[in-house]
Amino acid sequence: MSKFAEKLQHVHRGPIATMGFRRSGEEEIPQMLVVASLADVGAKAAKAVASADAVIIDSQDLSAEDLKQLMSALGDVPAGVLLDSTKPGEAAKALEAGLDFVVIDIKTPVEAVNKEGLGRILKIEPSLDVVLARAINSLPLSIDGVLIASDDSVLTIERLLVCRRFADLLDKPLLLTMGSSVGSSDLSSLCEAGVKGIVVPAGLTAKALGELRKAISCLPKPTKHKTKASPIIPRIAPEPEAVVEEEDDDEE
Repeated sequence: MSKFAEKLQHVHRGPIATMGFRRSGEEEIPQMLVVASLADVGAKAAKAVASADAVIIDSQDLSAEDLKQLMSALGDVPAGVLLDSTKPGEAAKALEAGLDFVVIDIKTPVEAVNKEGLGRILKIEPSLDVVLARAINSLPLSIDGVLIASDDSVLTIERLLVCRRFADLLDKPLLLTMGSSVGSSDLSSLCEAGVKGIVVPAGLTAKALGELRKAISCLPKPTKHKTKASPIIPRIAPEPEAVVEEEDDDEE
């Protein structure tokens, strides 16, 4: 299992309740993860995102050797690559470089990413059909998380509604792309909507990432979202009354 997939699962499941007092030194599980996008493959840029929970490399046409050098600069930070569905050979290069996971879309060939030990994040559009979204849960290809991709940098009511809809439909950790200025109120709303990780744009400083993770650590625990289930009672239409034909009194 990939390191990033394991982190996502910990956040998705939440802390496991234990009897008695909490052990000292036990790791605190955050409400959400912070994933940094990385376009510059230099050592300076890699150092800036060292405090992120994971990194998504969106630079195209990097050689396996370039990716290996970048992985070395990132240290223990799990790194993945945003795959181009029109270039299935990129997945093999990512595996050769030892990347932890890949970000794929629904057009990606299954054969290209059907490799054991490789984490898979499925990128979807907010407009994805509900039936297709629900089918993600039973895909034969294991999916470790779902990323709702959008060019919007501002958190709107519509985006929150989209997040809540997919969080109710999916049994996978949900991630969302966000802009560089994410306030505490936005983080709290996203947490309540079921988002388990945010993907921030490239270029954020180490200080900004650190402040973002600090703000997440201060979030209150989200209230449990309950879906009110009501029985579906079939509606039975009344049977039409039988028409009784009157006998003709003038029968011969």
